Amino acid sequence: MPDDTQDAVGDLGATARKQLTSRRGFLAGSAAVGAVGLTGASIVGADDHGNDGDQDGGGSGGDGGNMEEDTTDIDILNYALTLEHLEATFYAKGLEDFSDDELMQAELGCEICDEQRAKIPEQVRVVGEHEAAHVDQITNVIEQLGGDPVQEADYDFGYETPAQFLKVAKALENTGVAAYAGAAPSIKNDEILSAALSIHSVEARHAASFNALNGVSPYPNAFDEAKTMEEVTEIAGQFIVQ
Repeated sequence: MPDDTQDAVGDLGATARKQLTSRRGFLAGSAAVGAVGLTGASIVGADDHGNDGDQDGGGSGGDGGNMEEDTTDIDILNYALTLEHLEATFYAKGLEDFSDDELMQAELGCEICDEQRAKIPEQVRVVGEHEAAHVDQITNVIEQLGGDPVQEADYDFGYETPAQFLKVAKALENTGVAAYAGAAPSIKNDEILSAALSIHSVEARHAASFNALNGVSPYPNAFDEAKTMEEVTEIAGQFIVQ
């Protein structure tokens, strides 16, 4: 692997360990996953079960079971980037749409103490910062590996109230965890895999926190579900508008 490629991947891994494990996109219009062309639809209530070596870094996929044989590491990075674009935009929009007081007073239908409610706006802000950091770092690595990073799309997240926004957050985060788990086995470059797994663990913490806010166990199962690209694309397509 050339030195510049090693540096790019090393930057992603170092940033993931240094930044992303202390703070935390989902899916946009990516040709790599075939998301372009899907139409928007509401996802509110869609996840009620709690889980709601080539030198250019583009080695073919492994035996993960959900990737085509010619899928490259750059394809997988773009797949992750489309997820992160979606999530980063979602949190930024939510903070524009709702005030801190509105988020704290969300009708969640469960017993949430005042102290926990007071932390909701900061939780949304921090998670949004994580997602934006993921977007920046993955974009940088794709470019240094000679790839063409996918751009964010236009989205319709389907929420109307703060409670619905927090419910969509739960669905997005749990789906993001399943997406990283499904894609990781097909990554060829060990350093990219390590960085992806460090993001995956942060996504899991996000999912746990939003589960708790929505009255769902933060750890509902002994094993997390892995989703294929096709399954994640179907879910993500509900948010994408043309």
